Amino acid sequence: MNVTLDFLTGNRKWLVRDFTVWGDSGSFEGSILETEKGSQSDRVIFMRELSGGNSQIVEFADLCDHRGNQLPATIKNPEVVIVPKSEVASFVVGTVGPSSFRIARPFSQPSDATVDLLIMEMN
Repeated sequence: MNVTLDFLTGNRKWLVRDFTVWGDSGSFEGSILETEKGSQSDRVIFMRELSGGNSQIVEFADLCDHRGNQLPATIKNPEVVIVPKSEVASFVVGTVGPSSFRIARPFSQPSDATVDLLIMEMN
C-alpha cells in the first residue's frame, strides 16, 4: 500500500460533544529564574508556574467520544481543536500533554462555555 496514504489516514480522532468549560483564565503564568548553589554543582533553573484562577485540567481517560467510546489514557502527540457552541469563548492553556490538557474561558465571562472538542493524534 502507499506509505503516504497510510501516513495521512493513520492518525486517530475523537469528537467529544457538549463539553462544559468552567475553568477561567484568571491565572497568571509566570517565568521564574532560580539559582542553586550546592556542594556538588551550581545551577540556574528556568521554570514556568501557573498562579491563581480556577484551573480545569482535562484527562483524556475521563472523556468519552460521541459514539460512547472512552478515550485512551495517553495519546501520542495530541492536538485539541475547540469548536464553540455558545457565545462564551474558550481556549487551551499552555501545551497539550500526552495524558491531559488545561482548558479555560475568559475571566470576564459570567457563565460557563459549552464546546465540542476534536482531539487528534498527530503523526
